[in-house]
Amino acid sequence: MDRKTKTPKKVPEPGDPDRKRVLNVLAQRRYRQRRRERIAELEAQAKRITPPQTIAQPRDRSVDVDFEVFPTTEPSSEELDEVEEVDRNDFVDVGFGGFQDLPDFQLFQDSGFSYLPSPIPQSPSSAMSISSSNTSAAPPGFNFPISADGGLLSIPMLSALHAFTTIATNLDIMAHIYNPLYLHTVSPKPDHSLPPSFYPTPAQIAIPHHPLIDTLVWPSVREKLICMLALPSAVRPPIARDDDGDGQSKAVIQLMHDLDDVDEGLKVHGNTTTWNDGSELAPESWEVGEQFFRNWWWCLDTKILELTNRKRKERGQSALRIQG
Repeated sequence: MDRKTKTPKKVPEPGDPDRKRVLNVLAQRRYRQRRRERIAELEAQAKRITPPQTIAQPRDRSVDVDFEVFPTTEPSSEELDEVEEVDRNDFVDVGFGGFQDLPDFQLFQDSGFSYLPSPIPQSPSSAMSISSSNTSAAPPGFNFPISADGGLLSIPMLSALHAFTTIATNLDIMAHIYNPLYLHTVSPKPDHSLPPSFYPTPAQIAIPHHPLIDTLVWPSVREKLICMLALPSAVRPPIARDDDGDGQSKAVIQLMHDLDDVDEGLKVHGNTTTWNDGSELAPESWEVGEQFFRNWWWCLDTKILELTNRKRKERGQSALRIQG
């Protein structure tokens, strides 16, 4: 063998220690030669085919086929030399006993060339079958964007603010709702744009009070609050007392804070599409939180507490009760 070119001149006789190595070199060389010939044949075939003229058609969004193209590059001479260079050691001995025992390499079955895209365009039916198989294999996804239906996402504080704003707008008290010093009385004529639970009580008509009280859905609560705040500050419950003699501003500010408490303030359920049960303006859709109950329990009647505790039980929360 010529050591300079590393090319065997002839196959050694059986029993020669170089026989297996020479057979390996010859087999690998034969494989590379067949691969180069096959690549050249494919390239020549691709050049001979003229791509057909495309006709503009409406794009079918259900057919979306992505091809993965692998570049076909000619192996460099250094790579061929590395394959051809076989050292005389145990790692090279792959067990070839001769040319009659060489395996069938099955060219291009396991190589990247099997994934080359065909230059011949596929028919719509075959493309549709590929798209269907890809679709069936893909996991189901979520449908976006999320619907704007308010029933899917519940934000208690936003529902309460929406209800208060709607009521205050209909009662025409928005201009004074955030002024804790403002007091007024309401007209005895009911506002028919609101449900009957918001019709004025005798205390609302006769006793000056803050407009915030008019926005509460329970007539009994409005009546008790107005009457209690009309008393001298010294005889009121501690939470309703005021530093300025018989004023109400401090109690009004505290009332607003307890109603607007994010976690345990007033909760309003439902929507504004109807005045029946489920509407956010119906008494059955309102419930008091623990913060409001702790400070203003004395103005709540039994029906309000029963309804609130039933809703809390449905959510797995404990019932409201006075704790020492």
